[in-house]
Amino acid sequence: MELKTPPFFYTLPPMSTNYEAPSELRELEKILRQFTYANGYDMTEVFNDMLRYIIGFFTWEVKPIESWRYKKEDTIVFWNMLTQWLSIMDRQTIRKGWYDAFGDLYMALIGSTSRIKGFGQNFTPSDICELMAEITGTKNLTEAKENDGCMISDPTCGSGRTLLAAHIKHPKKYIVAEDIDKTCCMMTVCNFIIHGCRGEVIWHDSLNPDTYYGGWLVNEHLGKCGLPSVREIPKEESALWNFRQRRKQEAAIREVLKPDMEKQNNQLNKSKITI
Repeated sequence: MELKTPPFFYTLPPMSTNYEAPSELRELEKILRQFTYANGYDMTEVFNDMLRYIIGFFTWEVKPIESWRYKKEDTIVFWNMLTQWLSIMDRQTIRKGWYDAFGDLYMALIGSTSRIKGFGQNFTPSDICELMAEITGTKNLTEAKENDGCMISDPTCGSGRTLLAAHIKHPKKYIVAEDIDKTCCMMTVCNFIIHGCRGEVIWHDSLNPDTYYGGWLVNEHLGKCGLPSVREIPKEESALWNFRQRRKQEAAIREVLKPDMEKQNNQLNKSKITI
């Protein structure tokens, strides 16, 4: 008797390691690829330099971009990347409310190659981000007052898309992003700028909060003059850093007072037993 394999036991084809950017990003992707390959550059470095160029454009303090290696004619290409990105974001944010162009570009240009090597990054799908924003802390955030010091934070922000979804739900809240990957931090900074998020992006190891490699304060003047801005900040200016330092001090004080509190509790328990 011949046994047939049930149809649900078919062998699935291997998953593709390539991620294709959405059609609306193809022109920007084309500019990046052509510029990189024509000049023999590394795609990761060009991608990072594009992010640094955009952040520099929105930095009010006029100063040369550190270690900028490109000639004038090459820098014009980065200007084209910036204007192309602004055009994309203008169209897509009107359609969708928020849009993470750089997250998709990263996965198409860099993440797919990294996955072949075994250490790629996959960012949370936009639908899942919106679901998380809908169900996470909604009541508390809605009831909180505008200037009560409440922060919305993501300790592994990636390109910042989960925070963008949260910003749409709670546009007046202070947004805090953290990541150990500098490229992710710079993508998040750009996303904060273009979406009008007021907050900060901290480049550090969130599993070791005492680390601090760098930080950016985004849109601090947006409520006053309506213009987007960004500037690098030391850890002493970070709201997140100061919050965690206060928590450490409070924990240290509790530890010092712990013996006295235990003694008082023991005496209280004895008095209850006597009664």
